[in-house]
Amino acid sequence: MRTLYAVLVVAVVAGCVSVTPVKLQSGDTCYRCHRTINDTKLAAEMLDRSDAIATSYPFRTAGCMAKYLKANAPSKFTTIYVTDYRTGRMIQARSAWFVATELISPDGKTVEQDYVAFGSRDTANKFRQDLPVLRLQDQPLRQWDQVLAEVVPD
Repeated sequence: MRTLYAVLVVAVVAGCVSVTPVKLQSGDTCYRCHRTINDTKLAAEMLDRSDAIATSYPFRTAGCMAKYLKANAPSKFTTIYVTDYRTGRMIQARSAWFVATELISPDGKTVEQDYVAFGSRDTANKFRQDLPVLRLQDQPLRQWDQVLAEVVPD
C-alpha cells in the first residue's frame, strides 16, 4: 500500500510541474525540415514531457510544426508553443491567433504559405489588414486547430 501511495504522489507532483519553453536562438535547426531558424519571431516549439526530462523540439515556423504534428501524432504529454510575433515571447499555440501569410524561402527562390502567431486577436487583425498582398488580407484569422486542419505535410 505504501508503494502505491508513493507512486501516486510522484505522479501527481510530476503532473503539476510546469514546463516552460526553451529560448530559441537564431541559428537553431528546425526539427522537421532541418533548415536554420532565421527569424525567432516566427519560430515554434514542441515540448514533450513524456519522460522525466522535457525534450524541446524547435521549429522554423508555426506552419512547419503543424506539418510535423499532422504527420506524427504527438504524445498526450506534448505542450505546443508559438512565438507571439509582436512581443517575441512564447505562448501556447491553443491560445494564439494565426494570420496566413507568405514567406520567401531562405534560398529566395520560392514563396511558402505559412502562419504568423499573435497573442491578441486585435493585434492579429491589425497585422492582417496591413499585409501588402491583398488576397491575404481577406483570409480569416485562424486558431491552432484550424491551422492543423488545413496544413498539408510534404
